[in-house]
Amino acid sequence: MSRRGFSSIATLVEDLLARHERSPEARGLIAAIDDDGFANMDLRDAFDEALSDLERDGGVELIRKGPKTDRRVTGARLKSSEVLYGFVGRRPAVHVALQSVASLRSRPDLPHGAVDLIDAVAAAWGRGVSHIGVRPGEVSTLSDVIGLAIAVQSRLSGEFQADQDFRTFSRLSVADSKALERNLRSVAAALQRIYGADDRLIGMEPDEILATAGITRLPQPILVHGDVDLHGAPFPSMPYVGIPADIVGGLRLRSGPDYVLTIENFTSFVRYAREIARLDNALIIYAGGFPSRPALATIRRLAEQALAPTYHWGDMDSGGVRIFRHIERELAKGGVRLQPHMMDAQLLAAVGRPSDGATSAPGDVTGSAIAALAEALRTTGFVHEQEELDPRRPVVGGAAE
Repeated sequence: MSRRGFSSIATLVEDLLARHERSPEARGLIAAIDDDGFANMDLRDAFDEALSDLERDGGVELIRKGPKTDRRVTGARLKSSEVLYGFVGRRPAVHVALQSVASLRSRPDLPHGAVDLIDAVAAAWGRGVSHIGVRPGEVSTLSDVIGLAIAVQSRLSGEFQADQDFRTFSRLSVADSKALERNLRSVAAALQRIYGADDRLIGMEPDEILATAGITRLPQPILVHGDVDLHGAPFPSMPYVGIPADIVGGLRLRSGPDYVLTIENFTSFVRYAREIARLDNALIIYAGGFPSRPALATIRRLAEQALAPTYHWGDMDSGGVRIFRHIERELAKGGVRLQPHMMDAQLLAAVGRPSDGATSAPGDVTGSAIAALAEALRTTGFVHEQEELDPRRPVVGGAAE
């Protein structure tokens, strides 16, 4: 029986219908009667009479207990939802949901996957629950989420487009500059539901998926330490330089470094540039977390020019593994082999700590130089942030660190 008892016919019927809508396949749904909820016997008699009418109409089956001479009604079992909908004067929630999305569903430009997603959302709304993070009745939000997902896919699969910040992309896609930020996870979920799993994106966080499509919160400059120039103009001596993303294509090496190192986090990059790289002939590039397309293109182009051992140093967690793998795949296209630096199972065992919560999967690492760390993360449950380690130079050609 329902844990809640009722002394109102309308609320009892609505409870039965709500539970029926949440679980359409459920049988034997029962609403209990609250014997203490009636102010007087006249109200109880009217309640029992109304329940008897519903039973005669076939909407419910009354449950009676007690001896034959003094049987009392203790609850009502759902028999016909159609009769109960007629009693309360409303349509099934799933019909209301389907009607609410009918206009969106009929758009001729929608891919088949979007239509299937809309149907799934309507079915969830009919049960009174959210789907892909969109609450029941939020048709405008659903429209924005689908429109943004389609626009992201266009950038992923079409011709190269210049990077855009979140708000510009959102405004141009759905005429609402903040829609993407409000619905970030819903857009990522819709993208997968509409177009299916993309091997490149498996395990990525929403921000990482968008960065792959050239959509970032704000265009960040590319930070580099090394012997570089911009269109032939050298920089004065300083720990590192920052190049706006829209002109970073003019950045070139002036001489070959002994090694190349990309670094995930800003604090670790600055410390490495100041404490280690100033003494080395090295090229150090700040990845900016999950690298934007300009950062990734710069890393690949300069690494190919350098013809030197190339490393990446980042967090020892699933996010760090995904970032390593993303850079590794890009560099492999140009014949550059990426190696992990201070990202290995032995170091994780020495300095790692149990993760505070569930972590997302790092994606496919088959054949990757980071596979051993990924397996250690899985088996130990440990993680470690790179900022907690002092920077050390990689072993290059057998030289001591």
